[in-house]
Amino acid sequence: MSENDKNTEIHTAQTNTEEQANAPKESTDQQAAQQTIAEAGAMPASATTAQEAEAAGRVADPQPTAPPVSSTQADGGARTVEDTPRSERDRTPAEKADAVKVQSDAEAAKAAGVEMTKVTVDGVEVEVPKGTLVIEACFRAGADVPYFCYHPRLTSIGACRMCLVSVELEMFGARRESIFTCCTVPVAEGMAIKTRTPEVKKAQNGMLEFLLANHPLDCPICDRGGECPLQNMTVAYGPPTSRFIEEKRHFPKAYPISDYVVLDRERCIQCMRCTRFCEEISGDGQLALLNRGSSTEIGTFFGHDFTSNFSGNTIEICPVGALLSRTYRFAARPWEISSSDSICSKCGNGCNVALQTRLGELVRVNGRTNEDVNEEWTCDRGKFGNYYVNDESRLKHPLMRRADGALHPASWDEALAAVAERITRTKAEFGADAIAGIGSTRCTVEDNYLFGKMLRALVGTNNLDHRMLPHGFEPMQTTIAEIEHFKTIVSVGMKLDWDQPIVYLRVFKAYSKKGANWIKADVVDNTVTEALRAGGADAVLLLPHHLPQDQIDRAKKLCASTGAKLNVLLPDCNSWGAARAGILPDRLPGLTAFREGRAHLDSFWKTPLPTASGLDSDGIFDAVSAGRVQMLYIMGSDPATRFHDTEKARRALEAAPFVVVQELFLTETAKRADIVLPAASFAEKDGTFFNIEGREQKIKQAMPVKGDARPDWRIVADLMGRLGTPVPYFSARDIYREYNRSIPKAEAVAAR
Repeated sequence: MSENDKNTEIHTAQTNTEEQANAPKESTDQQAAQQTIAEAGAMPASATTAQEAEAAGRVADPQPTAPPVSSTQADGGARTVEDTPRSERDRTPAEKADAVKVQSDAEAAKAAGVEMTKVTVDGVEVEVPKGTLVIEACFRAGADVPYFCYHPRLTSIGACRMCLVSVELEMFGARRESIFTCCTVPVAEGMAIKTRTPEVKKAQNGMLEFLLANHPLDCPICDRGGECPLQNMTVAYGPPTSRFIEEKRHFPKAYPISDYVVLDRERCIQCMRCTRFCEEISGDGQLALLNRGSSTEIGTFFGHDFTSNFSGNTIEICPVGALLSRTYRFAARPWEISSSDSICSKCGNGCNVALQTRLGELVRVNGRTNEDVNEEWTCDRGKFGNYYVNDESRLKHPLMRRADGALHPASWDEALAAVAERITRTKAEFGADAIAGIGSTRCTVEDNYLFGKMLRALVGTNNLDHRMLPHGFEPMQTTIAEIEHFKTIVSVGMKLDWDQPIVYLRVFKAYSKKGANWIKADVVDNTVTEALRAGGADAVLLLPHHLPQDQIDRAKKLCASTGAKLNVLLPDCNSWGAARAGILPDRLPGLTAFREGRAHLDSFWKTPLPTASGLDSDGIFDAVSAGRVQMLYIMGSDPATRFHDTEKARRALEAAPFVVVQELFLTETAKRADIVLPAASFAEKDGTFFNIEGREQKIKQAMPVKGDARPDWRIVADLMGRLGTPVPYFSARDIYREYNRSIPKAEAVAAR
């Protein structure tokens, strides 16, 4: 017999001996607990709680001389680390977030006048909205209940059978107590719930033993290791050893079901979180349960690819390592990762995300909870599309066009000195209006504000814009969260789940759960008109910013006449931020009209501003081609590919005597530049974004800057110093404070 077999036999013998020795005592304790339950109606609640706590304490800790403990410990008696509820030790972030959502939903329901129900959880009385699930009442009482399939945003189905609790209530004229899955049972008045009785612990232990019977014990190589709910629950509630000695079931390992997701069927516990997400949240229904009984598995129909634009969310909500990210797989361990709160850069919705890095590389993007924006979801473009920050082809050093006509590496001193000299010479020879600037909807408010200040205050030109389309901006008339409350929703001219993915989730939520009427159209036609007239004030019209101006004008008149709300949705992460920073020829910071805000900025910047509005993007490119603009400075934009008339933009770039570009990559615009300055990505700097609804949100630096690149604001600040006006900016926060003060009446608002 091997040494391991000997140790196992000794351990088994000791365990059996202890069970036999404790059997009479356990029976006695159970009888005492039942007697306490029977007498509960005849004694005060405090006495009932005390006797239950004493009984539970004798089971949990049989030591005869237990030290005194806090009265807040519901199970009574001294506790070891193993006995301590996980709520006091190591609940996962996801579990904490679930509890927070339950709490906020309950408070909102109570404030709305929903009928409340009183229940008792482990001796603690709580008041919850009528219809609340028992598991949510447990969360409100601070009790710790293990679960896998439950999720506060999904329907409860009791698939994993893990959240077992003892429920006592009036049944058939008598108080009765039974063990239930608490995610499927609604509360009832006077219900008594117990989460720590020996029977409950035994039942939970048994469920984990069943779940682990076929689960592979490959935690050391599983990407979920270290942040796996099954791993955590097993340590807290599971059996110390397995009695299952038969061969476990086997499936092909790491089976790719999409470009982003890998499926490991051996690890799946059939909690159905992923299938419910696909049916209830994203609405594509691309994952389903296949086969029956012990052959049940998760998969796509007929082996099709998992093409959902929201597939990455199934990775995050999977409680085991069954669904894994192909980009993150084997890239890092949770304890090696640094996480920074940020905002996604891939569209204008402004999803809250956590950028997780290892050794200076972005390894994972996870969603963060913001109930007003993305709830806790992300789209695949945001979850998997931000790895461009790691790209080795990114610009790492300044480039200058030499005598041979090619771009060659240069030092920052040489590049900035050349830009400053060209600005000074051009202004002296041709005047300030011979210089123009193009800002960016992908740079921060701070970047754009300082860019505008340099051109207006130091150069003296208002030839400044950032728009790639010839349309004005129409502010959204609702928030993202309010969209789900309309009874009629009309979307025009876009594939909503790709163009505006988080808006799509709100629209689908209204359609699938609240019975809203969703009309999709290609143009603002008679169908749209009839729908808005029928919906009236309960209707909202969603339009893309790239729709022709005559269509937008028609939509505005239609909404004004019917009372419907109009939301023109912008495309980029800081579309509103660039405008608010003043990167417009006729607008100053805070979207202040030029004539109204000029006097304030003259005084604040301590320099006279130009007296007239400047050229917009179209006018700038026309002026460059005509020779009236001699120098073009472009920060973070690529008009050679993104401008509505790319041929016009490319002709202007070719004709311009001197072009400076700040960029991450050698774009089509950067290839035509005389000097290219490498900029930092959103993951490498601090700053502020305004999303499509005008919501202000912060990004934080998550990783060091690649090579010798710099944040855009720092490049501009260094250039301002070389132009003769050193500026004391040490961080994006300094610039943001100045930006706020540059807006008229902002000081009075801040004082309030």
